[in-house]
Amino acid sequence: MHPSRFRAALAGAVSLLVLNACGNAASQSGADLVSEPQPVEIEVPPAGQLPTDVTPLAYRLDLKTDPDAEGFSGTVAIDVSLAAPHTRIWLHSVEQDILGAKAVLDNGTEIPATFTSNQAPGGVARLDFNSPVPAGTATLEISYTAPYNLGLAGLYKAVQSDTDYLATQMEPIDARRMVPSFDEPRFKTPWSVTVTAPDGMQVVANGAEISAEPAEDGWTRHVFAETRPIQSYLVALAVGPYETRPAPAIPANTLRAAPVPLRGFSARGKKEQLSESLDITDEMLLWQEAYFDYPYPYGKLDLIAAPEFAYGAMENAGAIIYREAALLMNEQTSLSRRRGILTTHAHELGHQWFGNLVTPKWWNDIWLNEAFATWISYKTMDGVDPDGEWSLSPILAGLSAMGADSLQSARQIRNPINANGDILDAFDSITYRKGGSVLNMFETYLGEEAFREGIRLHMRRFEDSVADADDFMQSLADGSGQPDVVDAFTSYISQPGIPSLDVAVSCPAPDAGLITITQQRYSPLGSDIEADTQVWNVPFAARLNGPVGDRTIRQMLTEPVTEIPLDGDCPDWVMPNAGGTGYWRFNTNSKNLSGLISGFDSLSAGEQIMFADALISGFRAGRISTDDLLKGLAATTDSHPRAVSEGFAILPTLDRMLDTSETAHLHAWVQRTYGPLAEYLESRPATALSQQEMLLRDKLYGLLLEYGERPAERRALLARARQYIGLAGEPDAMAIAPEDLATAMKVGVEDGGQAFYEAAKTYLATTTNQNERSTILRTLANRGDAKIVTDLMHTVLKGDYSTDEVYAVVASGMANVEAQDTAWKELTANFETVINRLPEIRKPQIAGVTGYFCSVRKATEAEAFLEEQAYLIPGYERSLAQGIETATLCSALRAQKALDVKNFFQQ
Repeated sequence: MHPSRFRAALAGAVSLLVLNACGNAASQSGADLVSEPQPVEIEVPPAGQLPTDVTPLAYRLDLKTDPDAEGFSGTVAIDVSLAAPHTRIWLHSVEQDILGAKAVLDNGTEIPATFTSNQAPGGVARLDFNSPVPAGTATLEISYTAPYNLGLAGLYKAVQSDTDYLATQMEPIDARRMVPSFDEPRFKTPWSVTVTAPDGMQVVANGAEISAEPAEDGWTRHVFAETRPIQSYLVALAVGPYETRPAPAIPANTLRAAPVPLRGFSARGKKEQLSESLDITDEMLLWQEAYFDYPYPYGKLDLIAAPEFAYGAMENAGAIIYREAALLMNEQTSLSRRRGILTTHAHELGHQWFGNLVTPKWWNDIWLNEAFATWISYKTMDGVDPDGEWSLSPILAGLSAMGADSLQSARQIRNPINANGDILDAFDSITYRKGGSVLNMFETYLGEEAFREGIRLHMRRFEDSVADADDFMQSLADGSGQPDVVDAFTSYISQPGIPSLDVAVSCPAPDAGLITITQQRYSPLGSDIEADTQVWNVPFAARLNGPVGDRTIRQMLTEPVTEIPLDGDCPDWVMPNAGGTGYWRFNTNSKNLSGLISGFDSLSAGEQIMFADALISGFRAGRISTDDLLKGLAATTDSHPRAVSEGFAILPTLDRMLDTSETAHLHAWVQRTYGPLAEYLESRPATALSQQEMLLRDKLYGLLLEYGERPAERRALLARARQYIGLAGEPDAMAIAPEDLATAMKVGVEDGGQAFYEAAKTYLATTTNQNERSTILRTLANRGDAKIVTDLMHTVLKGDYSTDEVYAVVASGMANVEAQDTAWKELTANFETVINRLPEIRKPQIAGVTGYFCSVRKATEAEAFLEEQAYLIPGYERSLAQGIETATLCSALRAQKALDVKNFFQQ
């Protein structure tokens, strides 16, 4: 508050006290004067959440857009409720030229306003009114123009085959780029949208189109139905010469009386590639309606494949936008990619309930959206494709998050968000994958039906509203009837890291076993983590096998050390993660480890996967020798396909610890260990293999060509890769199976050199297949020599390449061990140019490429450079900290384990 206003307010308060003390009610005019509330005029711009005394009630947005232009114009009317009179209102706006602003009162009175942008980082703006806007309701009217964003944020332009398209990406805080707004998730309102666009353009928004009528010459005015209450980051728009592929409506059911109209949209020439995704949508949506016991909330459903997109997809209510590679499928789509597309699709559909219908109050609880959508996507796929072994996916997702969660700088799932710059940090593997894995663990703990009842209760309690983590956990507790879940859940979401359980199994007597569990935080070699300072409420489950049979015991671990007596039982072995669904790592005593190896075939797929992780995480923590690691991995070759592939993921790390002259011994070990399994899988017809066996077959093919001994197969693949890109004739798309494309490009650029690279660049100009382009570009950057990497980085910066592709090349070049120094030199020499060509979300994340260094010295030098460039990459701090720590841990592992690895392979 301004000092003069503070003094006036204080004087008024003193007068009121005097009047009350004297009991003087004689002066009515004096009483009126002191009782009039002072207008609110908050001086300090909000760094995070906006003030709470102004609430938007509804938006009416009218835009004029032309994809061929450089920008657009708009008018927005925002109905607001004011808790007190205001002379200033804070809201959000980015890169908009405000033409006029005013407040219109319910009686028609207009109060002009001055709009001032850039008041705080993140697009904080203010409206200053010529006179106070009284408490109650009013309408803010703002007219403006703005450029189309070129970094895949807000209302942005994408170009494919020299054709311009418009699409939106609002989450997390980019709705403010398209429209001045109260751009926070807690503000859920109806939106009414009207768009005027050139004749012949497709226009898609959240609501159903209710009219399309001629406007001025050459333009059409499209009016869309008002939405249910949604937050600003769900507002969607697509404008351009999109092709439409109609699909049968999703039929009515017992929950929903009306069918759901379903359509797909793509860039020109690609609408038929929408077919498979559209065809499975009804089955997915009907399954999810039954799970939630709540009808699909948003009337119609449009699936839009944008020519460029920063994320995999965005769950906009009723108008989901995807990157092409996350929605389009054809005969060149591999099994692995198909599975990724289907889980992404199920993820976005699941958001229509969790995230859209019920929304977090603030960004610290965005994990409620993303963790749940990750988990429900696997649940959905398991329901519609029971042969796909999708129940393993949340286990694997949890493991994939453990790399980031092993860092001292790891976020907790529910992490404080104090400023706009912190928000992007919440969109990472901790939120999506660890969060999804933790949900899976607690579903197992509570029981599938009890967990589902909690979810259904939550939907009913907070439909069209907002809720936080406390609300969610209370719904789970109430729905399941198990209140102890709250403390356990809280312990997992409110602290970072991975519980590491040391499980000692002993038998003081033949019929009396004892399990002693000591919990710490997992800490890899070289880490500064204080392992003994954290305790979780772990919903522990162990599988016991022995004379009394096979059984599972469960107990909530709440102390650093827990003893579980086994009266009447001395098991042959104890698997310290029954089913593999627990989010923890374990190590165990040698006798129990020997028992687990002996009984390995009896372990479930999830348990075998977690056993493989115990070997690798134990090696990285310094608890397991190279000898024990590789003997353990060899023992897993007869296990579930995903346990096999999780195990051999450590091999590139071991390879980098060896000198070139020493790698032949590793290659011989790989061929001996995995060659027979690969030959067996390759000998069987595809129809005789499960999905997981086919995926393993393809991974083993790539593994043995790179780390095994298959020179003839490598030469044959090089010849086919040359055919594919047309090095000696016309390109032949059938020369390479889609699942082998990345491996073929690796062999091509490594063995084919500059000639192959030049032909691959030429081939790229002939294809718009997003996944194919990304695979080729990433591989060329990751496996090319220094000359190739230099040329490729220059090429993508000045050529016809998307912002996503620029990021892919830069990141892959930095991951290229042989050309890393060259990639870093090129990045630093062209840093501002690179940043200007990246998607908005990737700009702060570029600091994370420091994690590709395996040298403390190089990482420290890179840190100094990036801190000097901080003004170009706001919000970079966590990415940089985690990158530096990753490089430090890599260096420490190499320093402490390289000799052990060398000795093993020299024996």
